[in-house]
Amino acid sequence: MACLLYPYQLRNNRLIGAVLCLACLAPLLVGAWLTPAPSGLGTHTELGLAPCGFHLVTGLPCATCGMTTSLTHAAHGHLLTALYIQPAGAVFALLCAVMCLVAGWSAISGMSLQPIGAILGRPLAFLIMLAVVLGAWGYTLCMHLGDGRIGQL
Repeated sequence: MACLLYPYQLRNNRLIGAVLCLACLAPLLVGAWLTPAPSGLGTHTELGLAPCGFHLVTGLPCATCGMTTSLTHAAHGHLLTALYIQPAGAVFALLCAVMCLVAGWSAISGMSLQPIGAILGRPLAFLIMLAVVLGAWGYTLCMHLGDGRIGQL
């Protein structure tokens, strides 16, 4: 038996889906507009943002160094380069693309996004995201210290 939703529920689901779709599409559109920094770091400075303070002080990349460059490569369709530059940035770009599609479908169909929100709101989801960011930071530190190609500004 089909579950019937009241018209206001469909309208709310569509509105939430549309807002989330636009929120997930925005970083991808900005990334498509930017030119990735050849060094692997510093693409965000094209947006008028300051260089990474952690990198300036220590000479080492911070946990999010390379994220904008990675997202920009992913938005340009260079997924392997995005993964090489900053794995967490590539994962973020893929999640944005998938969530944009799912939220877009919600905006069209009225499908509820509550089950996805319930999964993402769990502590395990947070711990997985934290592990991805910390693992990617370890990777970028190893790349920086190993051959010096990532992080040379």
